[in-house]
Amino acid sequence: MTNEAIIQLKDIDVTFHNKGQTVEAVKKVSLTVNRGDIYGVVGYSGAGKSTLVRVINRLQKPTAGSVDVNGQDILALNSHDLREARTKIGMIFQHFNLMNSRTIADNVDYPLKGGKLSRTERKEKVAHLLDLVGLTEKATDYPAQLSGGQKQRVAIARALANDPEILISDEATSALDPKTTSAILELLKRLNKELGLTVVLITHEMEAVKEICNKVAVMEDGEIIECGDLVTIFSQPKQPLTKDFINTATQINQALEKIYRQASTLGLDDHHQLVQLQYVGATTDAPLITELYKRYEVVSNILYGNVEILQDTPLGNLIVVMTGEPDKLKAAWQYCQDAGITITHLKPKKPGVA
Repeated sequence: MTNEAIIQLKDIDVTFHNKGQTVEAVKKVSLTVNRGDIYGVVGYSGAGKSTLVRVINRLQKPTAGSVDVNGQDILALNSHDLREARTKIGMIFQHFNLMNSRTIADNVDYPLKGGKLSRTERKEKVAHLLDLVGLTEKATDYPAQLSGGQKQRVAIARALANDPEILISDEATSALDPKTTSAILELLKRLNKELGLTVVLITHEMEAVKEICNKVAVMEDGEIIECGDLVTIFSQPKQPLTKDFINTATQINQALEKIYRQASTLGLDDHHQLVQLQYVGATTDAPLITELYKRYEVVSNILYGNVEILQDTPLGNLIVVMTGEPDKLKAAWQYCQDAGITITHLKPKKPGVA
């Protein structure tokens, strides 16, 4: 990864007019993707993320703003130059978009037709691409004979046919089961490293972002509400939607639901406090629970624990009931904060309260 920008979107608006109604799908969005990034754009359906990304290759013309891709002003290109520019931007989709009447090799070969390669060179390239995605033995099969994961691999091979520098994945794993999703994400990660491919991953699943992205932008109602490097966003989310996405991806939401259901059995009061501790990097190696007892006689009963490795950086979460004298609890919390540990005081809802 470098600091060289390969995609720069500035003040992008996309407005649709339909039957007297005006829909602002994207509002004043600016986004910079550097060469070699795997950049995740995450949001729920209707957030505007797919519309925004279609602006990159001008499948969607913005109402306002500027689009610079690979040093070119995409909005200023004539139709011939735009076709040329699009060959360097591959796309894969949720439903694969394969041609069912053509073999797997023919599907991958299709973007090469009318190009400069000879028939022999095209055949060699197709064989190389199928080998790259692990489907050499499926060359003469048809899409109907393949699993969903295999179809997506074919779509990826086809998207790579013209040696793109950018690959846009628009909800490409949404129709796949978790195991297959993981395999496709690993393939994208490998292609990013081996080919120097810049990947833009559009998804409604923070789990996918967590697996392979180094940068992330969170979209809501046509706007980017938060963006940055993956570890910072996961360890210091600012917006409620971002926190919700992260808590779901790290399974903290499920843990909290169970804990809150049993809150009445925890005996919470001024001496017993339910807290979430979040820590990043080297802090995860510290014997925190032992230190809190030695220094402040605060006992920590662990109800949930989890450590994720994001971009080679450990990110830990603990949900604990801390027991001790109120003044010593406060001192223990201060010690945690001084050590770079984020503390969230959790307040279980009372039964019957929505």
